[in-house]
Amino acid sequence: MAWWEGVIRDIAEYRIYSSTDAVLKALELFPLAFRRARDLRDGLETLAELVDRLVEVRPTSVMLINMMRRLLKAIEERLKAGWGAFQVADALELEIRSLRRELESAINVAATLGARRVRDGDVLMTCSYSRTLMTLFRRLREEDKHVHVYVTESRPGGEGVEMAREISSLGFEVELIVDSAVRFFMKDVDLVVVGAEAIAANGAVVNKVGTSMIALAAHEARVRTFVIATTHKFSHETIFGELVKLPIIKGVKLLPGLERAPELSAESPLFDVTPPEYIDAIITERGVVAPEAVILLVRELYGWPPETMDVTSATRRLLEVVKSGATG
Repeated sequence: MAWWEGVIRDIAEYRIYSSTDAVLKALELFPLAFRRARDLRDGLETLAELVDRLVEVRPTSVMLINMMRRLLKAIEERLKAGWGAFQVADALELEIRSLRRELESAINVAATLGARRVRDGDVLMTCSYSRTLMTLFRRLREEDKHVHVYVTESRPGGEGVEMAREISSLGFEVELIVDSAVRFFMKDVDLVVVGAEAIAANGAVVNKVGTSMIALAAHEARVRTFVIATTHKFSHETIFGELVKLPIIKGVKLLPGLERAPELSAESPLFDVTPPEYIDAIITERGVVAPEAVILLVRELYGWPPETMDVTSATRRLLEVVKSGATG
């Protein structure tokens, strides 16, 4: 088994609840690929395999793809300068520290802007587990705003339980509810706040399965739904009609309680797509935008037409350059 398979398994089986934390954990493997390598070629061969596996196990993570692109560009620059494996590892570690600071800053700004939309005494509903939303709730605590929060258990995986526990630890009143009770409780809710795994150019939001059901129930009840996420989760490929792949887990691995019926066939989608018409606003570090305005922000961030890079192809191209000796 490869030395990085343990981390890949944690990401694949969603043992790391926050998508941002999963991305940061994945990026830490990049410099290690070169730190452990015999030479530059060996490091790139490991990296090519690693990138393939990350794309395979987390195809919905636009942030992961966007961040890997940035690291691959950094590697390419060092290869052109004739750097060795250890030098590339050093450069990647610096780049990752910079990305981490950038993410922390962006999350704090988005959470602060989100907190301004929450009134003292509001009843909120949320789902899944989000590092950005936890930052939002910490900001509400700092502002001494008292809110009541409904959190869905968020099957499969049940990470809403951890979300509810952490929100409760901040001193808020929290009710953990089953996913199917969303419509029942929506009559008591003032505002829905959710995170995102990916945001398409048309403003559609990919998030933990069940998010679209919450947004639909909120839309029906005329309750506003805010998505809080950084622009690192914007997918500019969707401008050209590319689709975000939604993984489906087969079997009962993520469905505790079904072990007693092993003969049953089970399928668990992990994410769903919430249409832009069910979303009132997307709150980012760049400000509050309507879903239909996302494409304008994508153009501002990535230019027009936006440059795209297939990370698996790019990694193999770098490997071929090293094999041919065309560096330096």
